[in-house]
Amino acid sequence: MTIAKWIAPVKTRALPWRMEKDRAPVAEEIDCVVPAGGRSERMGSWKPMLPLEGMSIIERVVQRALSVCSRVIVVTGYRATELEAALRGLPRVVTTPNRDWQLGMFSSIRRGVEAVTTKRFFVTLGDMPWIEPETYQALLRFPQTDVVFPVFDGVRGHPVLFAGKLKEEILRADPARGSMRRIAARHSIGELPWKDDAILRDVDTRQDLDA
Repeated sequence: MTIAKWIAPVKTRALPWRMEKDRAPVAEEIDCVVPAGGRSERMGSWKPMLPLEGMSIIERVVQRALSVCSRVIVVTGYRATELEAALRGLPRVVTTPNRDWQLGMFSSIRRGVEAVTTKRFFVTLGDMPWIEPETYQALLRFPQTDVVFPVFDGVRGHPVLFAGKLKEEILRADPARGSMRRIAARHSIGELPWKDDAILRDVDTRQDLDA
């Protein structure tokens, strides 16, 4: 496991969380962007479709975001056709391809933000399956600032909540050189102290899945 920073398929079963009734009531409609276009080079296996507790990693990430968010925007890239097929037909999930995925994480976030329609939006990473729905809920309740990070042990994590006014700035940035860190630094930032390291844990090795 590494601290997540801005910078092999499995067959899955039909899941009950795909039903509309599983969404917790929230006071506003809010999109969540999930960049999932990378090659997973450090892992050695393609991460999104690796199994975790009866579903794939990407399904787990989407499931938890959908518990609170009105829509999840998954950005595909490497092996896009497979990922789009795995998520096809899920209520409130859309996929959008990033043909420039090799330019890096920011290019995928930027591509997903193009599809955002809500007044605020989350960004969470496609290899962070341990984030709980209550984290999203707590961030939404935090006094409104332009950017809100959850923080554990002094380290900022995910998901990150953005005010809609940052959308145009993100879209104006160079997809190869842009940085969410630099964009956030130009705006008001809130930090929500969090109780555990789920907001920091990502999957880089198979041992991370067993931790």
